[in-house]
Amino acid sequence: MNLLNRDKAAILLIMAGMAIYFLLGRIVLMDDGVMYQGFAEALSRGVVDFRSYYGFQGLSILAVPIIWLTQSPNSIVFTSVIFTILSIPLMYLLARNLHASHQAGIIGVILFLLMPYPYVTLMRGFQEAALLFFILLIIYGSTAKKVWTPLAWAIGGIVKPFALTLAPLLLGGSTSKWLKINILLAFLIGGTYLTTSYIQTGHLINNAAINSYQGAFDTGNPPPLVESFAFQVKGFARVAANFLIPSRKILIAPSVILIGLFGLFTLRDRQMRKRFTAVIVLNVLLVGFLTFSFPKYLLPAAVIFLLASIPVFERSRWLWPIVFIDSFFVFKYIYLHFGIEFWPSFPIYLIPYYCGIGLVGYLWFNQIHHQLLSNVKKSNHHPHS
Repeated sequence: MNLLNRDKAAILLIMAGMAIYFLLGRIVLMDDGVMYQGFAEALSRGVVDFRSYYGFQGLSILAVPIIWLTQSPNSIVFTSVIFTILSIPLMYLLARNLHASHQAGIIGVILFLLMPYPYVTLMRGFQEAALLFFILLIIYGSTAKKVWTPLAWAIGGIVKPFALTLAPLLLGGSTSKWLKINILLAFLIGGTYLTTSYIQTGHLINNAAINSYQGAFDTGNPPPLVESFAFQVKGFARVAANFLIPSRKILIAPSVILIGLFGLFTLRDRQMRKRFTAVIVLNVLLVGFLTFSFPKYLLPAAVIFLLASIPVFERSRWLWPIVFIDSFFVFKYIYLHFGIEFWPSFPIYLIPYYCGIGLVGYLWFNQIHHQLLSNVKKSNHHPHS
């Protein structure tokens, strides 16, 4: 079996493993998840109801076909599960194409598995799994210069507005007519969404979607968006903490963030380095000015750091034990806050962690196999005199 086919088999096994992982879990819709499911069910009946159900409703819109097919009260979760499983091959393709290496593709999937927040909280109906899929799709489309990228950006933006910080990646691509048409369609999608919300609620954005408002909150009468923002040093200190302190239920191990920061400054493609840096700066500025923020708001920047770290992992295999030890604490704190509600035991909850370890073993197997083949070729080579 050649390398490409081995990679395909490995990716399919990981997708199957994650499917089993979700089947072993228990769905319990909570908080925002109840709102997303409610909006999706109303929309499936032809009713658009921003006033009754707060939040950004991009995932709810995408869940409507699942409601039609299943009639399940957990359709919002099933939709996110599909996005998570599809994110695995998407991450592989993105990392492989970005760094021109099959090994990079596998490393990207390992790091995806070590980012538990999105695929754990989807069990309560949260949107981060869908947002992560669209972040990967936007980055893939922009690096591959696909004309449909603006449409992915627009849909990702109505799933959660933090995807909009990926706008720098849309610059400098194709100048084709279809790209221009898709840019117009992207703004039409966003404009239609915001206009409909404004007509029904009197606000372009319902502040509960950001959860950064001050004072009492009434879903039928949300406060002005401006109340979610303030210039405070502690806002930016909170950003640093949300990247680096596992007890805050962060997205990925601090070691990956630091390795990614180093990798960002060593990327060979200068244009891509500038655009990646611009995305991180925009994401940090947006979240830093919020009066309150969660680590999940930094998902676009975390993904950029993840992608930038991949070449460093390719060169330095000794980093894996450090990252897995570091990642264990990320899994632990997310389990204590979220996962304990959904999986029957901590060992079962760690299935993605085990899958990541398995893929590191797969990388080592490929390296040993390659070295053995090289040695055989050298021993069989007899140059002409």
